[in-house]
Amino acid sequence: MVLALSFQVWASGNTRGDVNGDGHVAISDVTALIDYLLSGDELSVSMACADVNRDGHVTISDVTSLIDYLLGGEWPADPVQTFTVNGVNFVMVPVEGGTFSMGATAEQGSDASSREKPVHQVTLTSYLIGQTEVTQELWNAVMGSNPSYFHGGELPVERVSWDDCQAFIAMLNDLTNQNFRLPTEAEWEFAARGGNDSQGYKYAGGNTLSEVAWYSFNDSWESRGSGYYGTHAVATREPNELQLYDMSGNVHEWCQDWYGDYVSGEQTDPTGPSTGTTRVYRGGNWYFDAWFCRVSFRNGLSPANSNYGIGLRLAL
Repeated sequence: MVLALSFQVWASGNTRGDVNGDGHVAISDVTALIDYLLSGDELSVSMACADVNRDGHVTISDVTSLIDYLLGGEWPADPVQTFTVNGVNFVMVPVEGGTFSMGATAEQGSDASSREKPVHQVTLTSYLIGQTEVTQELWNAVMGSNPSYFHGGELPVERVSWDDCQAFIAMLNDLTNQNFRLPTEAEWEFAARGGNDSQGYKYAGGNTLSEVAWYSFNDSWESRGSGYYGTHAVATREPNELQLYDMSGNVHEWCQDWYGDYVSGEQTDPTGPSTGTTRVYRGGNWYFDAWFCRVSFRNGLSPANSNYGIGLRLAL
């Protein structure tokens, strides 16, 4: 008997708890998970499906969590997760699914551009997003090289194209047996706004930009006397409501979507246009002024292009 017909999509192509891959979360998935734990045979679906409690391992605790979900209809709270690649740690933060107004909302005032309109309702299922931008240390641990103009292990990687990011993510997934990806544009904005904990700030984490971001004022003008001009170590400004850093500054961040005009209708888990010529990037960076650092700012760039003001943040 099927005890639960509904299911939660954790990441594109992965259904949390659907261990046997039939599109449902049911008692048969408990059996499949127990069989896997007893036999050690390879799973026919991804780790994201079987790691029910999101702790980075598939163990008997996932069986308990799956049974609890089937009986109660709720998944356990998702923890912050730390991953390690070739000795380098990075943290992924859970973003609980919800509905928000995307685009030129009231706090953006007269700064909002036509690219950010119309405001539209977006509903997202839960996902994980990087607590920081991908650092040069992590990029080098995965790729064995560092393309950045400004050098430092804790600085965000830059001078990476969208295409470069896809190669990095493919290698990272091979090393971790995970399904990391770039966030969609909607996922990025929801996280930057603070998710369901949003306080309605103009920038990611507050309305005083210098407290939450490295941008042209506190990087270029304020710091010019020190002789430094460029990116800064991640997580050295204040975080936003979800404890995410640098979403309004340091470097722009690639998103998965093709760039295109917004539509007015309500959307669920949008992934952008099916085709295009440029890919979306979001967030401010160290050499741009406050206008570019707003949570609703958006632009596009050829996926083959790179510069020393653009990097990436992971999603899962």
